[in-house]
Amino acid sequence: MTIDARSIPDALAEAGRLFASEDFGSAASAYHAVLARSPGHPAAHGQLGVIALRRDDPAAAIEHLTAALRRAPHAPALHHTLATACRRHGQLEVAAHALRRALILQPHNQDALAALADVRLTTGEPNGAAWAFDILARLRRVEPTLWYNLGVALVTAGRLGDAATAYRRNARLLHGRALNLADRDPDPDLPVEPVAPVSRLTCWHRLEHDRRQLTHLRERGLLADDLADEPERYQTLIDGLSVEERTAISFTLDEARFDTIARSYNRVVHQAETGWGDTAALSDVVDWQAKEEKFLAGDPRALTIDGLLTEDALAALRRFCWDSTIWHQIKGAGYLGAYFREGFGDPLVVRIAEELKARMPRVLGPLPVKVIWAYSYEQSMVGINPHADFAAINLNFWITPDEANLDPESGGLLVYRKAAPADWDFRTYNTTSAAFIYDHLGDRRDDVVRVPHRANRAVMFDSRLIHETDRFSFAPGFTNRRINITMLFGEGG
Repeated sequence: MTIDARSIPDALAEAGRLFASEDFGSAASAYHAVLARSPGHPAAHGQLGVIALRRDDPAAAIEHLTAALRRAPHAPALHHTLATACRRHGQLEVAAHALRRALILQPHNQDALAALADVRLTTGEPNGAAWAFDILARLRRVEPTLWYNLGVALVTAGRLGDAATAYRRNARLLHGRALNLADRDPDPDLPVEPVAPVSRLTCWHRLEHDRRQLTHLRERGLLADDLADEPERYQTLIDGLSVEERTAISFTLDEARFDTIARSYNRVVHQAETGWGDTAALSDVVDWQAKEEKFLAGDPRALTIDGLLTEDALAALRRFCWDSTIWHQIKGAGYLGAYFREGFGDPLVVRIAEELKARMPRVLGPLPVKVIWAYSYEQSMVGINPHADFAAINLNFWITPDEANLDPESGGLLVYRKAAPADWDFRTYNTTSAAFIYDHLGDRRDDVVRVPHRANRAVMFDSRLIHETDRFSFAPGFTNRRINITMLFGEGG
């Protein structure tokens, strides 16, 4: 292409039309023709950089974009595009520098903020990522994903209390304001209702759990008057389930049936609050130094800790789990999950995690808390299949009263002495079949540490060790459900 007879603006316009029609070969020729007439032209170099990215050639893109910036150093879009090319080429620090330049020139460039947050997480600078995600979340405060991402960055940075706040806002947007917090809303700037339709996915044991929990709240005077008949609504729905629905791992309620329980299902009907402050949560009865030394010397590294929490902390945590309608996740074939990222973030939970790191500085001190969750098990069903976890250290503890456990020799955890292979990925660790895991265990399947359930007993072990829920038999009744809390520390795999 020759442009001797036309102006540079006309040539750029023609190249732009070719680019817009995705004729990138002709567009590239046109932009090169501009450079032949006007060497170093920033618009031509910039667009050639974009074309190189489209052709998956980040090295060429970097060359063109760097040339464009020599002539147009105050163009934020060029800095941002250069950052994209550098990220693809593995030059993350250069990408971060380019993104910072873009943000100096255009402070509320949301795409650049998101990119910088991602780069900072990748390069191990979670506080920088949190800074960017915090600005984004406040600019677009009704997007749950942004509060979730902020929580991830804060957890990685070891700022659990701040993470709990970010995750609380994520949960608020997904499930609505807790009905009992109308007069003391912790997040008055957020909508009262969920920002998107709540999931209608359910199963028999989820509906039965919710019916029992709502009955429990009503008996304690904690259920709002306009929901007084909610347990009966659940019972009517349960009575009408088909045989297939009663045995399904999950199914989706049709709109008519969902409407009968829409006021409460997947909503936060009641959010309990422990009000926990700086009071110690871990028991002084435990010789923490001795436990740490025993764990480090163990082969395998698996350790039982009895009397984990103080009596006050145990009582408060039980009440939080029993009275908070935060059990939103259907898990496996008989249990429900409540996650730190979605409501299980009371200050007491944060306090327990932080004290564990302080009490066991050589084992847990250097490791970030990766994930926290609680599981609640339907008495007539089963627990978790054999698996390993993608972390460094697991700490699992139980809070259900001992009198609920009808078989004191079981009800806890089986920890096999054989670890998962180092080359297994997350899917193999967590979602493969029990038969596959048992085949891996082979003749080591009987080489197992059985830890019976006890209230306030914890088990700490190397996350690579295969483990599964032991058989259990618990008495009927909502507060007799087997509940365990799990905290994962550090990176694994």
